Amino acid sequence: MFLKISHSKEILSTFISSVDIFIMLKKYKRSFLVIMLVFLLPITGFSQTGPGGVGNAATNVLWLDANRGITLAGTSVTNWADQSGNTFNAIPPSTAARPTIINSSVNGYPSINFDGTNDQLRITDAAAFDLTQWDIFIVPIVNVAKNFNAWMVKGLDGAENYEVLSYADNRIHTPVIFTTGARTFPSSPAGQLSTTNFTIIEYSYATTVGRDIYRNNASIYSDNENRTPRANNFDLAIGNEQGTSGRFINGGLAEVLMYNTRLNSAQRIIVNNYLAAKYNRPLTTADVYNEDDAANGNFDHEVAGIGRVDAANTHTDAQGTGIVRVSDPANLDNDEFLLWGHDDGNLTLSNTTDIPTTQTLSRFGRIWRVSEVNVSGTPVDVGTVDIRVDMTGITGFSEAYPPQLLVDTDNDGLFNDETPITTATSLGSNQYRFNGVAALINNARFTFALGRKIIVTNKRITYRVDKN
Repeated sequence: MFLKISHSKEILSTFISSVDIFIMLKKYKRSFLVIMLVFLLPITGFSQTGPGGVGNAATNVLWLDANRGITLAGTSVTNWADQSGNTFNAIPPSTAARPTIINSSVNGYPSINFDGTNDQLRITDAAAFDLTQWDIFIVPIVNVAKNFNAWMVKGLDGAENYEVLSYADNRIHTPVIFTTGARTFPSSPAGQLSTTNFTIIEYSYATTVGRDIYRNNASIYSDNENRTPRANNFDLAIGNEQGTSGRFINGGLAEVLMYNTRLNSAQRIIVNNYLAAKYNRPLTTADVYNEDDAANGNFDHEVAGIGRVDAANTHTDAQGTGIVRVSDPANLDNDEFLLWGHDDGNLTLSNTTDIPTTQTLSRFGRIWRVSEVNVSGTPVDVGTVDIRVDMTGITGFSEAYPPQLLVDTDNDGLFNDETPITTATSLGSNQYRFNGVAALINNARFTFALGRKIIVTNKRITYRVDKN
C-alpha cells in the first residue's frame, strides 16, 4: 500500500520529531522533568499575539487598550481590563476617582480622560511589576500642560521602581531613582507632551545600555547608566503618584504597554508602527508601514509585522490581535520588514460580487494590505511566507467549503480578476495555513474566501454551490 503525501517535508519533520521524543523518553524514563520538557517543546512555536504581534503573556506584562476591555457606569470607567492575558486590571480606588471615556477621540479610537483633580486607576501590586528591565509605551495627550502629570508610577516619591511622569515644564521624565534621588528629563521642546495630538512615548531600560526615551520613535534621551531598580510593595498607579498630592493627570491615555524585557530593535520598530497606524501619528524614524496613509486606503487597524534589523535583532512570527498570522520568511535579510493591517471591513464571508466567480463562493468584506520595505521605504522581498487564518466564529464559514487566499497581484483594487490560492492546510480548530506564499509584495491587498465544492464525475470537474 502506498500513501500519497502532499506535504512530505512537514510529515517527515513530524516523524523525525516523534522518533526523537521516543528516544528521549526511553533514555530519561525516570526523569519526570525531562518528559515534561519534551512535551512542552511545541509551545515555543506559538505565534506572538501581543501589540503588533510582539510578545505574549510571558513578556507583555500589561496591555491597556481604551478600545477593548472597558467597563462603564455611564461614561465613567469602572474597570480597564488588561489585554495581555495576565488579568492585571486597572480599577479606580473610589467612585469619585473614576476617569471618563471619550469615544472616537483619536483616529476613530477612544481614549480615557483624567480630570486633573482626583481621577486615577490602580493595579494591585504583583511580583510581575518589580521589573529589573523593561520597555514601556504610553500614548498620552495633555489637556492642560503642567508639572507633575503622573502617567504611570510604581512606588513612592524617592523610592520608585520606575515611573513615566511629566515633570518640569510638562517635559516627559523617567527616573534615576533606583539608587539616588536624581531626576532627569529631555530638553524642551523635544520632551514636551502635546495638547493637540496624542504622542507615542517609549521608555526602555536594561543594565547593559541604560535608559532610552523615545517620542514618536525619535530618541530624545539616552544614557548608559547601570543602576539597580528597587522592588516595592506599592500598587501600579495610573493617573497619580501614591502618597504624593498634586500629581493627577490632566489629559488622556489611549494605550499602555509594558514588557518585562527590552525589546530588540526590530520589535521596537514593529510596535511603534502598530501604534502609529492606529493613532494616526507619523514616526520620525523607521515609519515602515504606510498603508495607513489616506492615499493608500487607511489600512490602520490591527497592524502586525515581521522584520529584521540584523542577525541579533529579528522578529519572524507575528499575529497580534487579528485573525492573520505570518511566519517563516524564506529570505528575510538585514533591514527588511513585512507589516500588514486591515481596513476594518466586515469580518463576514458576505462579498459575492468582487470574486473569481468560477472557483469562489464568497469572500470577506475585510481587506488587508502589506508594506514590504526597508526603513527607508524602499520595496524589498522577504521571500515566501506562511500565512495562517483563524476562521473561528466567522459568519458564513463552513468547513464544507475550502478556504482560499485572494491576493490582488496587479494592485488594481479588485479580486475578481485574480487566481485564488487554494493550497490551505487544515490545522484543526478552524485554523488554516497557506504554505510558502510568494504573491505578497509591497502595497499588495489580500483577503480570504470560500471555494466552491468540487465534484468529479466521469473525469469532468464541475462546481456546486449549496444554498444552505
